[in-house]
Amino acid sequence: MKKLLVILGVICLSLSSAGFADESVSGEHWVCLECGSEADGDFCGVCGKPAGTWNCSACGTENLTGRCRSCGMSREASLDAQAASGDLLTAWPAVCYLAGQGRPDALVSLAHYYELGFFMPKNTAMALSCLQLAANMDYAPAWVKLGRVYDQGELVTRDYYKSMECYQKAADLGSVEALWYLGTFYEDGSTVRRNYEKALEYYRQAAEKGDADSLMSIAYCYAEGRGVERNPDLAMEYYEKAAEAGSSLACDYLGYLYLSGEGPSKDVEKGLSWYRKAAGLGNSRSMAALGYMYQYGIDVDPDPAEAARWYEQAALAGRADALETFTSLDAGKAE
Repeated sequence: MKKLLVILGVICLSLSSAGFADESVSGEHWVCLECGSEADGDFCGVCGKPAGTWNCSACGTENLTGRCRSCGMSREASLDAQAASGDLLTAWPAVCYLAGQGRPDALVSLAHYYELGFFMPKNTAMALSCLQLAANMDYAPAWVKLGRVYDQGELVTRDYYKSMECYQKAADLGSVEALWYLGTFYEDGSTVRRNYEKALEYYRQAAEKGDADSLMSIAYCYAEGRGVERNPDLAMEYYEKAAEAGSSLACDYLGYLYLSGEGPSKDVEKGLSWYRKAAGLGNSRSMAALGYMYQYGIDVDPDPAEAARWYEQAALAGRADALETFTSLDAGKAE
């Protein structure tokens, strides 16, 4: 514990030099919850707000007390919601404050800011320090993130064995995501000796906790006969379980199987339904596939407007070929 507090002190001193020390650590400074700047005295020198000002995440009311005077939301709950908003700009002040408090989830978020160089100079050493500190607090998502860092060679030299160690620590702390990653190492066989049975063991552990990716992986194992006897019917069952658990990839693949007839039998209605569900989950391939079907009248009546709508959604989701098609369709409509 003493070593952990020393590390936290080093982190907080570094945060202070970056401009957002926490009052509970430094005793002289505080984090402005309006703009995320380091401040001292009674008012923030950047935005002019008084110390302790916070905006309620639920209703937007500005407050100075510990509970929102309009909706009753607590300051702590508001900061949690703000930090988890997913918007880097919105989350910044709350992440600064909570990281200064030594919150492991906020430290993982802070590492992302350092990694991107957002609001501060890019600093891979500090990003790693924040992740390691959070991991040392037995915070499983930090171990998963460190596993990804070593797995992909982000911030550090790629080290698959170190990656597996991090994933195992996360798995020991109950992370289903880490269990899936460990399964992929044994299925792939490029780092450790390929062992489909071992991979399935990890996938099943995660699947029992409802992990969609692991259900999808089990389906693939039954489809290809990896570690088990090939069983297309069981594969379909697991694809459907993965889809129902929220896997856009599984929804997309089921759409393909039913529309192509490579599944139990061709079923256009089911195929379209799965494609639409996949699209609703953000799967750009399904969006583009629906656009193609409506453009050329494949299993549906041709509908240029509907085709353009799906291509546009696929393009907005980052699919380059869909953008090209949408642009040509839109140009043709304007002529």
